[in-house]
Amino acid sequence: MPLTINLKPRERLIVNGVVIENSGQVAKILIHNNAALLREKDIITEDAATTPARRIYFAIQCEYLFPGKDDLFLPIIYKFLTEFEAAAPSTVNFVQEIRQLVDAGHYYRALKSAKQLIARELEILNDDADEGISKDS
Repeated sequence: MPLTINLKPRERLIVNGVVIENSGQVAKILIHNNAALLREKDIITEDAATTPARRIYFAIQCEYLFPGKDDLFLPIIYKFLTEFEAAAPSTVNFVQEIRQLVDAGHYYRALKSAKQLIARELEILNDDADEGISKDS
């Protein structure tokens, strides 16, 4: 059964490393075989990978979209995961889940889990910022 994707005008989609942009009205695209694809809303650019969790997401995204580059991306992914887990032990369950998904080659699912890690990272950063505010002020 084909995957149906509706693209808004100017919306982009990456399919197997190829950027496709809808240049007209709403377009309906049918994907008939297995392909690595991400919608524009799910893509993090290298410039936007500004936090440790976002760097993890970006590295997994690269592994997912550019297969055959395991020697380049997998060591980076594992390094980032190890560093993140050491810096934020409360995220061990997220990090272990992502590591297991990467180990199994389930990169799209790993990206979904990495999005949850990004949200958790934001919570941690907000909690740290709140603790720095003096209650006497």
